[in-house]
Order: sequence, then C-alpha cells, then structure tokens
Amino acid sequence: MDVESLDRLIAGSRGDWPEDVVHATRDPKEKHLLLYPTEEAAIVGANTRRRLEFAAGRSAARAALEKLGFPHGAIPMDQNRAPIWPAGTIGSLSHTADVCIGVAALSQHVQAIGIDVENLAPLESKLPSYITDPEELACIDSPPDLAALQIFSMKEAAYKAQHPLSQTFIDFDTLKVTPDGLCFTHTVPPFAKGTILPVQQWTGSSMCLSLCVLKRPT
Repeated sequence: MDVESLDRLIAGSRGDWPEDVVHATRDPKEKHLLLYPTEEAAIVGANTRRRLEFAAGRSAARAALEKLGFPHGAIPMDQNRAPIWPAGTIGSLSHTADVCIGVAALSQHVQAIGIDVENLAPLESKLPSYITDPEELACIDSPPDLAALQIFSMKEAAYKAQHPLSQTFIDFDTLKVTPDGLCFTHTVPPFAKGTILPVQQWTGSSMCLSLCVLKRPT
C-alpha cells in the first residue's frame, strides 16, 4: 500500500465518489510536513510515528480544504481528540502506517463525513467475532476473513460520521451491516433505531477504503 495506489483507487471510483466531497492524500513517513503551534500542543510527548501520522493528517486536511477555497491554517484538536474543522466545513481523516487521507465538504451540503482506510488483510483470529456476525458477513462478497476486515472499515467510517452529531461512543454491535447500509440496532439520538447510514467501499491494491457521507436533507 502506498499513496499512489490509494490515489489510483480513488481515481477509479470517480463515477461513485460523491461530488460534494474533496480529498487529499499524504505519506505519513514524510518528515518535512510542518505543524502550527496549536497543533504541536496537541501532541506534546508523542512518539515519532505518532507525530508523523498527525502531521500527515493535518497536511491532507489542509490540502482538501484548499480545494474548497479555504486558506491554509491550523486544524486544532477538540476534547475528544477529533479535528476542529473551519466554520462552514466538515471533514474526516484516516491513516495506516503507509498512507493518510483527508476528506472535506461544505457543511451547507453535508452534515458529516467518515473516512477509513485499511490494509486489505485478514484480521487477527479473535477480532471478527467482536466486530461482526455471520448475518453481516453474508452481506459482503468476499472470503470471511477479508469480509470481517471490510465490515470493520465500514463501521469505522460510519462511526466517524455519526459521532459529531450524536456525541456518543458506540460499540460495533450498535451498527449492523445490511444490504441497504449500516443500520442502528437501537436509538442513539439524533438517530432513531433502524436509521440507515450509507457507506461506500472500494478495494484494490491491497487496501480497503470506506466512506460514509451524511448529506443535509433537501
């Protein structure tokens, strides 16, 4: 997995990629990516790997925001350690050891976004039963060991999208994969039981990319 492979995966999805959402990718191993003082303050004491990943995420976020016409600036961290996006925007970040992606949109069009990128490889044997169940696995057209990873990625993207609205930390069993999307198994205000969160997913080049976009009602 590398940044060029991720860019190709996204380029190949253009017909499905939401037109309201922009993205940017970065290599978290690049050491020249700089941070603003307020961003530096958020990772005081962090190890080198964490600092590089954080810097790559902020760089990707700024690049995505610039595509929306917003000036280069700091993206601080809130009390839940989530990025504070500029007024009028919404966004999400995700990374592995090799790639980082930031997505953003104008908040007048989109309520929330969740992005997740993963290495497309089987999860540790003890994890699938904690994350998913046979009914969910049957919704994914992949071998069970990879389907579990894909479901994990879907739920991560959906979690990131719902959290700014619910301000609630939810478990994996709160959202259930169905053929129509991820369904809330119980009420998590403002989401009623049965609410469907749409998640798009693309796989290729040994990676899995999931995107959840909650648009504003028209």
